Amino acid sequence: MSKTMIEKVDEVLETEVCAADQKMINLFGRLNNRKHELMREKKAKQEDLEKATDSQDDLFIADDDSKFKYSMGEAFLEVNKEDAESLIEKYINKLEEDIKKIDSDINDINEKHKELKVILYAKFKNSINLEE
Repeated sequence: MSKTMIEKVDEVLETEVCAADQKMINLFGRLNNRKHELMREKKAKQEDLEKATDSQDDLFIADDDSKFKYSMGEAFLEVNKEDAESLIEKYINKLEEDIKKIDSDINDINEKHKELKVILYAKFKNSINLEE
């Protein structure tokens, strides 16, 4: 081995992980898991939003005197067009708010990840992998 290679190995071996470092590493991992949960949740809500938007489009072209079945839990309610439009509109607004909240939470996690990466990479350099 060359001298520089030995120095690099020694440098990696000399870095000890203290309790505070371990807490930051664990926090990074928990945040990463939460981020992936939020991303799955966002994807599901986006799919629901797409379905709700399609339903809203279908309602738009339906007859005014038509009755519609609206799913509420495990039951279906029969509602008129006006009520169905109102319910779908509220549902779409709720989904959009939820997606915005999830995006905000993901951005917060990304910011915290950046902070933790700066601190941990400064101390451990290449001996730690903090990829998501």
